[in-house]
Amino acid sequence: MGVFEDVIKKSSRRPEGIGGVIERRKTKRTPMLRSSSTNLTSHQWDLELVPAFGLNRLSDQIAELATRSVDQNIFFEPTVIMAAWPRLTSLLAPDACWMLTLWETIGDKRQMRLFMPVRLNNAGFPRQQVLQVLSNEYMPVGTPLLDKECADEACETLLRLLSDPALDLPATLDMTHQTCSSKTYGHLKQAAKNLGLKATETGTYERAALFNNSNAEDKMKTVLRPKSRRELRRQLRKLEENNKIEFLASETEEQALDAFERFITLELKSWKGRRGTALYNHKKITAFSRQIVASLASEKTCDVHTLMCNGSAIGAVIMLGKNGRMVPWKMAFDEDFSAHSPGMQVMMKATEALLNDPNFIEADSLAIPSHWMMNRIWPDRLEITNLVVSLKPANDELASKTVASKERLDSLKRWVKKMINYRSR
Repeated sequence: MGVFEDVIKKSSRRPEGIGGVIERRKTKRTPMLRSSSTNLTSHQWDLELVPAFGLNRLSDQIAELATRSVDQNIFFEPTVIMAAWPRLTSLLAPDACWMLTLWETIGDKRQMRLFMPVRLNNAGFPRQQVLQVLSNEYMPVGTPLLDKECADEACETLLRLLSDPALDLPATLDMTHQTCSSKTYGHLKQAAKNLGLKATETGTYERAALFNNSNAEDKMKTVLRPKSRRELRRQLRKLEENNKIEFLASETEEQALDAFERFITLELKSWKGRRGTALYNHKKITAFSRQIVASLASEKTCDVHTLMCNGSAIGAVIMLGKNGRMVPWKMAFDEDFSAHSPGMQVMMKATEALLNDPNFIEADSLAIPSHWMMNRIWPDRLEITNLVVSLKPANDELASKTVASKERLDSLKRWVKKMINYRSR
């Protein structure tokens, strides 16, 4: 289940009366937390956990850090994160949510060295409270923005300051949706090792990706098997026989917004519309998505690829990213045209556009393991894991319990899903 579907379920059961008021105001009372230290060179480090409503005053520094970051994470940059807060705060992080920032002060110069949104969360079964990076199934990238100038020192300082008893935080840090091959992940693991902290990987899986490791023509030959490519071309020719077919790619903010409106209408006609979880029916989530598309399109970091049939959209994919690193954020297709595979057709066209871009480096599908379509189209794989770190050497047992609890919940989910599928036969 994606975060949109989860949010919609929760919002439909929102408590009313005085209980509802207390629930909706809970995040507003989240305090700002701060811890500091000074190293041997007299550099001062400050860890600040700023409540979500203080995001505005941090946006410029976060944007600047993103330009120096070891790895890119478009979901943690101000354009996207400011669209979510305060609009979705109480739904995404009802217990407590902070913008975690790590600062280094040298003389009169103060710079942000690390940033990530975090929340208090009860993870696993039975529940264990953890401090968790705010990633989820809908935006499954939890890579922090980390300054490449002092990456190792920043990671070690982060783990030391998070263990400050004055902060009264959980003794376990849950770094969800980490890309195992990223440099940031390597710095985090090494920092935990240097400090003698137990760091355990859990929930590891592979998801489809596309790497630019050969020329476009050769790479396209690895996208789908030859037999499947021939079948897709046959389906497209069949569709073109009595219809006017166009593939459109937005180039301006106005075109992206027009394409987005077509997208939410198209999604409404799909199974999400029938289930009642389409964007079209939920104002806050639609506004959140529309703001992301508009803002990123104005920065030339959002493209909407659309397959048009006789002037109507039958397939669409929203692509986000910059500096050659892209993610297909959302996709929808018209099930009335399923015989012609409109979803795969538009994704193949978007893939071709990526490979023909001279600046393209890689794309992360964000897909679940064994995704029925992306695993067939994109041949490469990224290994994704959750890194559970004990913030105190004496609390290794608690970290182990957290890992076991999370794995137990994952196993339970798989069993429930298997039973549901069995009963639906």
